[in-house]
Amino acid sequence: MGASAVGTPEQIADVMETWVTDADVDGFNIAYAVSPGTFEDFVELVVPVLQERGLVPKGYEGDTLRDNLFGNGNHLPSHHQGKKYAFQPVTLTE
Repeated sequence: MGASAVGTPEQIADVMETWVTDADVDGFNIAYAVSPGTFEDFVELVVPVLQERGLVPKGYEGDTLRDNLFGNGNHLPSHHQGKKYAFQPVTLTE
């Protein structure tokens, strides 16, 4: 399965923080032992500890996932490959 962390919320946060600072980990896959309890416990117990340490944001300023991830607004930047598929309004004339 890979590396795992087991313990109190603070101990789990310690391990996650170490992985981030020492190994430059930039994300985690949270696996469950008991569903749905594992995820609920993680969100209710570990996430607040990570938030107190400034490792997980308490809120987001942007309106969309794209804006929150990249901070460039709600639309693709002009240089993005997908921009050529952007919706172009059509004006109908009689």
